[in-house]
Amino acid sequence: MISLACALCGFLLLSFRLWPRAAADAPPLSLWPKVSIIIPARNEAHNLPLLLESLQSLDYPNFETIVVDDNSDDETARIAKSFGVHVITGAAKPEGWFGKPWACHQGSLAATGDYLLFTDADTWHKPESLKKALAECRQHNAQGMTALPYHSNPKLWEQLLGPFQLLLLALTHPYGLPKKGRVFAIGQYLIFDTLFYKQIGGHAAIRSQAVDDLSLAELVLAAKGRWFVYTGKNLYKVRMYTTLPEFLKGWRRNFRGGMEHNNALSSLEVVLYFMAMTIGFDGGKASLLLSVMTLILLAFTQRRIGNFSFLGIVFLPFSILLFTSISILAVYDRLRARPLHWKNRIYETQ
Repeated sequence: MISLACALCGFLLLSFRLWPRAAADAPPLSLWPKVSIIIPARNEAHNLPLLLESLQSLDYPNFETIVVDDNSDDETARIAKSFGVHVITGAAKPEGWFGKPWACHQGSLAATGDYLLFTDADTWHKPESLKKALAECRQHNAQGMTALPYHSNPKLWEQLLGPFQLLLLALTHPYGLPKKGRVFAIGQYLIFDTLFYKQIGGHAAIRSQAVDDLSLAELVLAAKGRWFVYTGKNLYKVRMYTTLPEFLKGWRRNFRGGMEHNNALSSLEVVLYFMAMTIGFDGGKASLLLSVMTLILLAFTQRRIGNFSFLGIVFLPFSILLFTSISILAVYDRLRARPLHWKNRIYETQ
């Protein structure tokens, strides 16, 4: 009986966290402020063409694109220059900085826009996306903003990971009121009012953070700024990792960095979610019904955030195993203070 009650709590909490609550789009602005789009790029020659083509198609009337070539070993700089964008040759990374904050910092120094949009090379943007984003940002009087992505997932193994992504969303709660320890931010799409960004110290203030997005969002909140999460129709697509080993390595790093921002109850929430998904195996009718309802919820909501297959629900243990394994490895890395390897760089951690 206690197990069933806990599973029911998990289902209700999961429903509250994941049920879509997209508001109507903000009306267009009468005057569009200048936006500087900043792309940190280290060995991104394979990703840049799609991204830069999508940015050329933006219907926004007043923006500049800045690519920061972060000491790449490939054709990143040449490809960026072929699109006619402003390319910065990144300086050597100073001691104490992580690579991405350093690249973003250099881009921000060259920016001339009223707003800054930091985006990653593995994204591509819809033509109307920047107009929608700025209209929402201004309507909500936000000093910082992020937006949910749509995961493109061309391969089957990616399409099976809908429950994995939904667990991450439930823990960060994009539909909730942003607050310390419970704020949603994703580094693929971060918009800041330029003056406010400088006021809080920008990327220089989080130079030693492996996960820059959550750190910046919490800086905005700490400075009494407003942080807004756009949960409407997807503005951009993303494919973060192209192979399963890359996926495991990347999320192991992200989980480790995200631990500094986790709410103390996050571990309990995960247990409740897992119980809601799996309690049907105990054989009771009520338990089976609850698990079926949970799986239907996952099947419905996963289609809103990416090209995920219904087979991902059938292979739910795959997502649970990955989530659990990555969490354990991230805790191990943190407890042992293991060096972090990323983009052919090694970072010592505490």
